[in-house]
Amino acid sequence: MHASITRPPSCTQDRSGRSIARIAWLLARFIRREAVRYELYEACFGASSTAFRSDIAAVRAARIYRGAELLGSDAP
Repeated sequence: MHASITRPPSCTQDRSGRSIARIAWLLARFIRREAVRYELYEACFGASSTAFRSDIAAVRAARIYRGAELLGSDAP
């Protein structure tokens, strides 16, 4: 019996169902200092506003910094 060469869904999503791709998209926009608005997020992923808020919260909880700036914070 050979192992499958495809990845199971658990490799692309965490247990709570948030997509790693959506969070990576948010991080990339924060790093490039681009606008992060629900309208853009919805156009790219078709995800709900609840998912958007949840993904933003996940980025904030990760406490990722760019220099002295906390990504996902409301500070300018």
